[in-house]
Amino acid sequence: MKRMITAEGVSPPGAPFSSAIAVDGGTLVHTSGFLARDPKSGAILHPGDAEQQTLHCFNSIEKVLRAAGGALQDLVKMTVFLRNASDYEAMNRARRSRLAGIDYASSTVIAGLVAAEALVEIECVAAISGHAGGAAAP
Repeated sequence: MKRMITAEGVSPPGAPFSSAIAVDGGTLVHTSGFLARDPKSGAILHPGDAEQQTLHCFNSIEKVLRAAGGALQDLVKMTVFLRNASDYEAMNRARRSRLAGIDYASSTVIAGLVAAEALVEIECVAAISGHAGGAAAP
């Protein structure tokens, strides 16, 4: 259903993602941007720690994909928004730890984020094969 695309004459990315992913069939799930928010209070968790904020974002993304009938393995595209370019390596450490062996395309943007203590925001596209019977939102 999804496959990594490589092209002769194109430099491979120097990070834990692919240049491109093709999707043949399946249900596409587009997430909103996730911050490391406490689900009860809405407060930003792990202030000052981009690696822990990234891991928290992936936990939230994983829960949403499960609700849609999928998993992190179904990721095909990710956009990461960082407040500070200096947090790129910390974010990539978290990606490598959670997404090892998963092919996906990615972009990283340095941007202002809506919450003052947020260092990382992540949005994704996933392609889920088969029936994607998601759970209703509470």
